[in-house]
Amino acid sequence: MKSPFILATFVLMATTSITLPAYAEGVPPVVSALFKNWEAIKVTPTYDKLTTDSSGNVTISKLSAIVPGKDAGPEVKFTVGEIVLDGVGAEQNGVIEVGSIKATNSRVEMDSGDGKDFIVEMPSASAEGVHLRLAVDNPTPQQAFLSTYSMANKVSSGSIKITAMGQTITSDGYDMTWDGDATTGDGKFDFKLKNIAVPATVIASMDPTGQMKQLGYGDISFDVTGGADIKVNGDKFGFSSNISYAGKDIGAFKIALDANEVPMAAVAELQKSQKEQRPPDMTALMPQLMNVSFGSFQLRFEDASITRKVLPVIAKMQGMDEATMVANAGAIVQVGLMQLKSQAFTDQVVGAVNAFLKDPKSFTVSMKPAQPVAVQNVMTLNPADPAAAITMLGVSVSAND
Repeated sequence: MKSPFILATFVLMATTSITLPAYAEGVPPVVSALFKNWEAIKVTPTYDKLTTDSSGNVTISKLSAIVPGKDAGPEVKFTVGEIVLDGVGAEQNGVIEVGSIKATNSRVEMDSGDGKDFIVEMPSASAEGVHLRLAVDNPTPQQAFLSTYSMANKVSSGSIKITAMGQTITSDGYDMTWDGDATTGDGKFDFKLKNIAVPATVIASMDPTGQMKQLGYGDISFDVTGGADIKVNGDKFGFSSNISYAGKDIGAFKIALDANEVPMAAVAELQKSQKEQRPPDMTALMPQLMNVSFGSFQLRFEDASITRKVLPVIAKMQGMDEATMVANAGAIVQVGLMQLKSQAFTDQVVGAVNAFLKDPKSFTVSMKPAQPVAVQNVMTLNPADPAAAITMLGVSVSAND
């Protein structure tokens, strides 16, 4: 759940990455709240100036912080030219509402010491309708859950530049919207990382044989979009999520998942283990996770020309021409699925594979059981009877739908 907000966290770097004593003398409560949220990672902050006007608006100039490396790893340095918090409200029920937060000249730099530096630069970023949750000592499972993601009605950035090992990848920026309840955690969010441009030099470094170039791909660009709808029920929550990676003139790979009865206590344990720099206590986690249920799951590929380009290459690797490979694909798949002991499912897959290869549009693998399936039900499945699992999970395969 946290991963869609990784970039949003960077956009609002100051809200998640710095530490100062809570309510330190001369530091406004909202700033203390911002800076306390990552005190577990032992960050030491510095800034040139912090000013507050008569309306309670706050400006922080030339802020920087260093996150020490773990296990002798490289340290990470965060810098922001200026952060402006406008429309700061009073704390209510552990939440401070901020009208807007703007950051300029943000930069993340990791110096590995061997010339393989990693740098992320973002000249401008902003958030509107920010619901800042105050960090607390020894949080309850619900408080730990609520702290796992940023709550802002809108987050956006300008261009983003990522440099690694002398190579540069750019993006037109990041947008996110959220419509939810800061008290309960209920809400729906959508995000988009726009036009990630990967130049030919980067492709060549990852593809020394030049296969992508032979397929007609020099520079490539893609968007990452997705979102989730979160529903809280007491000390548990559920979510319906999706994410898509769509490459221009390549295709789109999409993943969707519904899950319910996820215990907040499990989230709290994961957070605690991260803070204490230890593996999660799976002995404690597994009993809590047994009742987590899955309503549906889907993997989908939507072609945008790459399949027609790849088929001749795969056929050549198999020592045959494209037409022969396509004609034989169904038979090969049928032999490979015999061990599943489900002729109906095998026929469905073979039909989908044949249809897709003849006219590549889309290929979808879905899981939609008649009713949500709990983890404990999956654990009781007989490995020697895969057909029963296919039926219980409602697995299906289709093409060009």
